[in-house]
Amino acid sequence: MKLATLGLLVCSATAWAQGAKPKYTRQQDVKIDVKLSDRVKPVAPKAPDKKDTQPSLSADDVLSIEGLVGNIRGEQEQILADLISQTPDAEVEEKSDYYFRLGELYAKQQRYWRLKSVEYVIAADLPKNAAQKAKLQKDSQLAANKAKDYLLKAVKTYKGLTDNDAFRNYPKMDMALFYYGYTLQGGKYLKEARAVYDKLLKNYPQSKYVPEAHLAFADYYFENNQLADAESRYKMVLKFPKSSAYWYAMYKMGW
Repeated sequence: MKLATLGLLVCSATAWAQGAKPKYTRQQDVKIDVKLSDRVKPVAPKAPDKKDTQPSLSADDVLSIEGLVGNIRGEQEQILADLISQTPDAEVEEKSDYYFRLGELYAKQQRYWRLKSVEYVIAADLPKNAAQKAKLQKDSQLAANKAKDYLLKAVKTYKGLTDNDAFRNYPKMDMALFYYGYTLQGGKYLKEARAVYDKLLKNYPQSKYVPEAHLAFADYYFENNQLADAESRYKMVLKFPKSSAYWYAMYKMGW
């Protein structure tokens, strides 16, 4: 009996699937208007503002970033100083490179604090009350003192590298001499800078820094009204048309 009933149900289901229709059909879709409250409404994406899509980096931002880098450099300074003191001169390649990297580190710090000092001076010139002006002037002097400290450290480090005969074959020696002279020049030690540049010209006549070294002499002579000597040096620079100093030398020749 159960089997007969089951068979009847299966046959009925099959017949319905093949041709049977439901008792009613939907003539049209029913439109349901659902109103969402403010609490459940999805947040519409905000159209991008043109001003927001334009990145900006002010001078203050740059100086702030450099300041953060400065903290890292302080740690690097100690590491390199320790490596120099612990590495024997016999390990020429390693020790000379430690000197070079430490000198470069000091030179960068010197430039940072020099720019920071100028920034404070400029800010102090803007309208401010007496207390603010006094503080900015004090900050400027402190930054200038730090710049000088790092200048002296850089000079001492570059001197330790370039004056040591054991390091004469260091591959970056011409670059070290140029950085050494440039650092002295930036610190207004012009006589000492020219002595370093002269060493670069004599020992590394094929260096890519030769035109910049000649330019330092040319500008010195020009500022001291030794125009014949200045012209001679500017002409030396003009022998290097691919140098970044070429067009500047050309301009000065016009004077």
